[in-house]
Amino acid sequence: MFNETRSRSFIKAVGWRIIAVINSFMVLLFTFTSSPLWNAILMNITGGILYYFYERLWNKSNKGRCTNENL
Repeated sequence: MFNETRSRSFIKAVGWRIIAVINSFMVLLFTFTSSPLWNAILMNITGGILYYFYERLWNKSNKGRCTNENL
């Protein structure tokens, strides 16, 4: 098992917010539908998919990880 350092958590949070803002911007920029409800649903669907891959990438990284033995 491992624990995350504060810096890893902070970098992940900031990185995710940047991706989420870009996702929202792209959905609203291209205005796939004229309904705000469907745009919100689309933002949540694409955001969920992006978050899945974002977390998978972070799981492959050892940056900011420490084992329980190092505590």
